[in-house]
Amino acid sequence: MSGVPGAVVAGVRAALLSPRWIEGDRLAELMREPALGTPERRVPRGATGAACRLLALLARLPGERWRNTCLYRSVAECLVLRRYGVPAVLRIGVKNDTGDIEAHAWVVRADRAVQGSGSGHQPLVLRG
Repeated sequence: MSGVPGAVVAGVRAALLSPRWIEGDRLAELMREPALGTPERRVPRGATGAACRLLALLARLPGERWRNTCLYRSVAECLVLRRYGVPAVLRIGVKNDTGDIEAHAWVVRADRAVQGSGSGHQPLVLRG
């Protein structure tokens, strides 16, 4: 894994924590706008890439709880970005173009224009 050592550690941490966020009751936290608090810093090169590469490796382990899916990658990416104060939000959406319901997860960053990240999926809306 290449990148700034601290960034790689942040990516590894996010990958390892992703199942806890998905399986627990904290997933909704990532789907809401983050509370202001941590000043935004530049995300070091390699942080999100390290998370995605580790998830791909962990998903190969038999019987493990990690998956190399858009949901796990997006949760890990959102955790990394928020660690550096970037206001990122997890989106989960569905679409039904062919009669089959298809789900997708992606990350929306306040500092970047949205350019079809959802691939035509309608984002789910949290209530309450």
